[in-house]
Amino acid sequence: MKPFAMVSGLAAMVAIVREAAAQATPPSAMPAPSTAPASDNGGVLMALALMGALLLIVGVGVKIWDAKRKREAEAIHLQSQLSDALLREADFFGLALTPTVHARLRRDAPTIIEMTGQAPSESVRDAALRTVRDEASRMRSNFEIVDRIEIRPSAARRVA
Repeated sequence: MKPFAMVSGLAAMVAIVREAAAQATPPSAMPAPSTAPASDNGGVLMALALMGALLLIVGVGVKIWDAKRKREAEAIHLQSQLSDALLREADFFGLALTPTVHARLRRDAPTIIEMTGQAPSESVRDAALRTVRDEASRMRSNFEIVDRIEIRPSAARRVA
């Protein structure tokens, strides 16, 4: 404990001497006013850095939005192609079979094709799913078909 008391006493003396020296030094003379304005580059650099970061964030947001828009356009195109393929088949005339395509943001993620509606038999449902699978494989390589087609023998055929 004795060394601690010596160090603290020495630190107190140094503080007293430094304070006394600060009071004893005469105030420095004011520098002559200069005609050139003092420049503060720190504020300008900070503002430029913030503007650059904001521009980067906006740019990334625009890229993500554009990619999402393109994927949705591809999904709509695929959905219309699938609907047309179902309308071309005479077996499905008048049936309410609806393909709905859900695109994901990532290009490598599989596109989800959801088939909904009603079919009068299992064979008609399988034929519709096969038609959708064949048409989708012509346009895309990675997709998943979600079957939500109900089998109802009394499925009414619509008359257009």
